[in-house]
Amino acid sequence: MNLIFEPSKTTHWKNLFPNKTLLLGSHNLNDGEELIAKIVEIEISPIKSQNGKDEMVPVARFENAPPMVLNITNCRTIASLYGPNYDDWAGKSIQIFATMVNSFGKQEMALRIREAIPDTAENIDNHIDDLNACKSMDELQKVFMALPKHLKPKLVSVKDQMKEQLSA
Repeated sequence: MNLIFEPSKTTHWKNLFPNKTLLLGSHNLNDGEELIAKIVEIEISPIKSQNGKDEMVPVARFENAPPMVLNITNCRTIASLYGPNYDDWAGKSIQIFATMVNSFGKQEMALRIREAIPDTAENIDNHIDDLNACKSMDELQKVFMALPKHLKPKLVSVKDQMKEQLSA
């Protein structure tokens, strides 16, 4: 897997047609690439369906990539990472990959979102300070549980050290 932070310039045939490149699609990723995209907002936007009719659909707008139409599967994945309220997804990063799916009776490449919050090299110093400032086990538990889900694995050793100090 190769993590990228902006869509690739591919030679997929869809890139020959400007109207096919307005939205993020599997054609924006080379084999083995996964895009880390930061959400700006989620909105309901009109698009043309496969039968040519206007349809209102959820669309994720990103800082570093074209907008992406969100299906129910991808919305559920984002909700599992960041909570059910899509207003809370702004400013959060997701990891997008292409995979084969059954779509309208045939196998096609589609975009999916990894069920893991991507590592974006976020500074954790303030969280370390918060954990080290705890004066009781209850406070330590509350501070640790309030940490962003994707940072907990990086901070578990700090929590465990404080746990030892507080229980001594």
